[in-house]
Formats: sequence, structure tokens, C-alpha cells
Amino acid sequence: MTIRNQSKLLDARFQMNRIRFQVGFLAGTILLGAFPLPAADRADWPEIKKLDDGRYEFDGIIIDKTGRKIEFPMIANQSEGLIEYALVHENGKIHESLFRTSIRPQIIHASLLLLKARIEDDFFEAIHDRNRTVSDYRAKRLTVEVIWDRNGSRKVSRMRDFYFNQKDRENRPDTSPFLLTGSRMIESTFMAEHSGSILAVYLDPDALVNSIESNSDNDDLWLADKSSMPPLESSVTCVLRLPAEMP
Repeated sequence: MTIRNQSKLLDARFQMNRIRFQVGFLAGTILLGAFPLPAADRADWPEIKKLDDGRYEFDGIIIDKTGRKIEFPMIANQSEGLIEYALVHENGKIHESLFRTSIRPQIIHASLLLLKARIEDDFFEAIHDRNRTVSDYRAKRLTVEVIWDRNGSRKVSRMRDFYFNQKDRENRPDTSPFLLTGSRMIESTFMAEHSGSILAVYLDPDALVNSIESNSDNDDLWLADKSSMPPLESSVTCVLRLPAEMP
């Protein structure tokens, strides 16, 4: 690695640590019960509100500490054709995503950190390390579910059920393929916020979450499954659930 690239990597890690510090401060406001943020931080972070059932609402996201999960609204965006994303912000690459949301990527990122999620920010370096494999991340994957109304009944589906590999349609993993990789920083810009990339099917270092199943580095394989998708433009709920806490 060149000195210039090393410098960029160190700067990116510094900026990510700065975000984690800010989110750590937010976590402190939850633990102390001081939900309105100090004036200096209000411009950057919305207010965290405590709900009656012990959960928290953070700019449209419901944070469930006990269930180790977050929930937020999204819209069914694409039901056929090639995709590269399962979820993007409404200002992102909606022409190649199953779902879109008005929730900012940085708020999703912060909400996961408030649950003490571990970001596997070395993943894109590790995939080039012959001594490491995707199986090393098996226990660290997120569960991603979609809750929606189907003919008047509540339905819960795995995000992975809504798309398939066109060269191997019937082979779908039994476990979730999604890993919280975090987004890269470029010149102090949190790229997920800039690009709107949230949950990538085709590997994207700008996305918050990436699918790490086989062939996720191929952008010509993944098709939306119209037979499984909720109706276009219907409102649904996305649930991101953290893995069990590691000892």
C-alpha cells in the first residue's frame, strides 16, 4: 500500500471514529434519560424520544434495545429486472433497488451503533486476504426482514426471498447473507449519506450493509422476484436485527 493510500485509510478511520464518538454521546443521552440533545448537537442529530413501551424513536426509526433491532418504513420500489440493492434512500439509485426509504442512511447507521452493533469495517480488506473466508463472518450477520400486509394478513418475509441469482434460482441461503460493513469516508464525507446506498446486493463499499454470499461481486446476476415482492408502491416495514451478542 502506498503512503498516499495509507494516509487516506487512516483519515477514513479517523472520521469513522469521530462518528462513533458522536453516536456514543447519543447513547449516553439514552442511558441518562436526557433525550433532548445539547444545543451544539441539535443541528446534526434529531431528538431521541422515549416511547411508553421502553423503546425509542429516532427520526422515524424505532429502536428496540431488548430485541436488539431497529424498524423503519420503506416503499416497494421494483419488482422485476436486474437489481444491485435491496434498499436505498429515496434520493439514491432507485432504478436498481427493491425498496426505497425516506430515512437517512446516517440515522440508520447511528441507530445500529446505539444498539452497540459491531461494524465489520475491515471486510473489504479481508476479502483479499487468502487466510480469511466469508464463513469467518457467519455469526456476525444481520437478520433483515420485511413486514407487510398481504390480503389483510400480516406477513413477515426475509429480504433475501425477494430476489434470486438468475443462474441458480433455486439456491437461496438458509441464513441471512447481510453484514454490517459500514460505509467508507471520502474527504470527510460519509458516502452512504451521499450516495443513498443502504443495503447492497452487489458489493458496494459505500453501503451500510452488504450481502456477502457467493457471487455478490457480480452485478449481472441478481433479479427481483415479482412473485414474492409486495405490490409496487406499497408501504412496508424493514426490520434490521443484530446477531446475538458475542461473548
